[in-house]
Amino acid sequence: MARWKLMTSHYLNCRDTEWEYKEVDRNTGREKRKSIPVPRYLDISDSSDWTNSWGNKDNATGEIIVCHEGKGEPRDITFYGDPTPDMQPADDEAKAISASFADAWRYKPDTAEVGYSQSLIDRFEAEKAEVESKPQQIEIPGLGDLVAAMAASQQQTAAILAQLAAKPARGL
Repeated sequence: MARWKLMTSHYLNCRDTEWEYKEVDRNTGREKRKSIPVPRYLDISDSSDWTNSWGNKDNATGEIIVCHEGKGEPRDITFYGDPTPDMQPADDEAKAISASFADAWRYKPDTAEVGYSQSLIDRFEAEKAEVESKPQQIEIPGLGDLVAAMAASQQQTAAILAQLAAKPARGL
């Protein structure tokens, strides 16, 4: 089995979730349909998404258990793709799969309140601010020679214009 408990809400790729586009052709009057697979939103605070729940109607608690196809129990939600750091492994196979992503998940959130996705965004924003705060010196090979040649050409052009302006105009 490869089962995980969702610790935060997720968008997961599930085979049973599609968006359907419908359009009626004005000329023929026939309906065209196109189905596109989209990720499914699983909200850990929404009781309709829970796969396991406890308590009565007024104070129910629950969890969402997801699994890979053919690797879970009947109530589990099947997804395809890689697990995320915000999924807690529920069995040994899931622990092994999650452990294989240890290098990719090296960066861990500072606090438990912030999910992995938001912590990555925060880290990228901090790195961007650090890069933007440093003055950028870009060295392009041959650029100095090009600028020197342009300056020499500009001086020659100015000298030619000065000579032409100094010559008296011949009778018109």
